Amino acid sequence: MGKYPASRKIYSRIICFIFFFLVIQACSIGGKPQYEIEYFLLDYQAPTWEKQTPFDRTIRFDRFTINSAYNTQNMIFRTDNYSLDFFNYNRWAVNPADMVADNLLRDMQASGLFRAVFSRYTVEEAGFLLQGGIGEFFLRIEKNSKVAVISLEITLKNSNQVKANKRIIFQKKYHQEELLTEQTPRGYCQAMSQALKILSQQIINDVYQAIKESSN
Repeated sequence: MGKYPASRKIYSRIICFIFFFLVIQACSIGGKPQYEIEYFLLDYQAPTWEKQTPFDRTIRFDRFTINSAYNTQNMIFRTDNYSLDFFNYNRWAVNPADMVADNLLRDMQASGLFRAVFSRYTVEEAGFLLQGGIGEFFLRIEKNSKVAVISLEITLKNSNQVKANKRIIFQKKYHQEELLTEQTPRGYCQAMSQALKILSQQIINDVYQAIKESSN
């Protein structure tokens, strides 16, 4: 009499199996994922400027565009001209086009060379419009090294010029490569940050000189 019938034992085992299955499912859905994605942002100290006379001019940034191949938060790397890949568990925190534009905006505002520099979100009118397009933004993996590669095109327009064919003040392509000192996604971010810092100083100087010449 103290023993369960065979059918009752089977029923109890089925109940236990269902219970443990549901517990496992709950853990897999609501629990911590098996891996964590790490997000990166470009960061560097803004360039400093000396012995430059500030201009009483205003500039507004347009939203930067980016080549379709790099229009993603994936941290892309390439080993040749025909293939493209990305890290599985590492991402840029925002789209590279917005990240580059935000840093250039910060640097131009910090330069003190212009009366005001507005972001793309502002409704303020400005004398000049700055447009940018990212052509390349990737990690090049070579046999014995890794290199962060960035290229972009900058266009400066006079917003007050009525004639469309005379509105463009200058248009220039920029390219910079930086060797990784740390062979990791973080090292990739550091190298790309240094590359953008160098280009930022060149771009701000070119914009300053272009506005200076157009004002004469």
